[in-house]
Amino acid sequence: MSIIDKALAKKGVEKADPEGLLQHPAPTAAPPDGAQPQPEQPPAAQADPVPAGHDPQTDVAAEPALPVADADVPPPSPPPPTRAAAAEPVLADETDRIEPAFKSSVPLPRPVLVVEDLRVSFPSRDGGRTEAVRGVSFTLGRERLGIVGESGSGKSQTGRAILGLTAPEGQVTARRLEFHGTDLLTCSAKDRRDLRGGRIAMVLQDPKFSLNPVMTIGDQIVETLRAHRRISGREARDKAIEALAAVQIDQPERVYKLYPHEVSGGMGQRAMIAMMLIADPELLIADEPTSALDVTVQLQVLAIMDKLVTDRGMGLVFISHDLRLVSTFCDRILVMYAGKIVEEVSSGALADAKHPYTRGLLNCLPKLADDRHPLPTLDRRPEWAL
Repeated sequence: MSIIDKALAKKGVEKADPEGLLQHPAPTAAPPDGAQPQPEQPPAAQADPVPAGHDPQTDVAAEPALPVADADVPPPSPPPPTRAAAAEPVLADETDRIEPAFKSSVPLPRPVLVVEDLRVSFPSRDGGRTEAVRGVSFTLGRERLGIVGESGSGKSQTGRAILGLTAPEGQVTARRLEFHGTDLLTCSAKDRRDLRGGRIAMVLQDPKFSLNPVMTIGDQIVETLRAHRRISGREARDKAIEALAAVQIDQPERVYKLYPHEVSGGMGQRAMIAMMLIADPELLIADEPTSALDVTVQLQVLAIMDKLVTDRGMGLVFISHDLRLVSTFCDRILVMYAGKIVEEVSSGALADAKHPYTRGLLNCLPKLADDRHPLPTLDRRPEWAL
């Protein structure tokens, strides 16, 4: 006996459809004890939503109770019991499935470097102190951040303060200076040495003054690697040659044995980049790495740095005078004047910069098709230095 026949048998209806071909109402909940069963409506009356002589009270008594979740919002017209019984659980299950998706939250990645109110001062001739960096604040993720400005604006001192290379007479203070949660101002000297070169590296401006003239290029790269890793001499040599090849130096075995004065400026700068990246740092500070190079070699060095930073997922602070070069290479740009950040813009919105100093720097860029006489100069206002 089918379920429909069992339900009809409970109501005293004879089995009129042995094959189950006719449409019968779905089984309803059994009436409570003592309640009178309602007479079964004919099929024509069930198909008509508003039959003649319709008694709403009879339908209410015969119709099963709706779920509690749908009691407050009844449907506009009473659907057949079979559809209501089948549709309501699906909606409830769908709500249970979707609701956790709105409550879940994805945590933001921790920044690589956090700088708040960084100040660097040096003693002056009158016995006081002069601030070269005055209240610099920024946050760096795994991105390329450019810092531009005139000479003396505090760009290089900002990078040196982060790495701990400020001159002994200089004083560095900050409200917050953290690298991956490590306080760079309160950590011990040993921890600072482990970070410097190992997790934070800095490419200085001119390789002629940064490389040791009495050591071969290969020995200097190996020295950097073995200062942060326990590695054999043969393995360190192999990795140094791989690092020279990674910065697109031809015949790295030959360059490995050369002294700094035996290579060109572009090759020396590439050797510096290889030396800084051999220990796989998480943050690279490049202080005008292309200022001593010609335009062709500049583009090659930038392409190398861009590929290495992208492949390794590093954070990069790129310090330069060349505003156009920084705009094509970096993601964000900080414009510094007199030790302060006067404006922060994205590289794509540099042409729409608002600060007069940034507009002045852009106006000083040469334009080959434009005959400009007299040449534009920067308008330095006294209030910018306050």
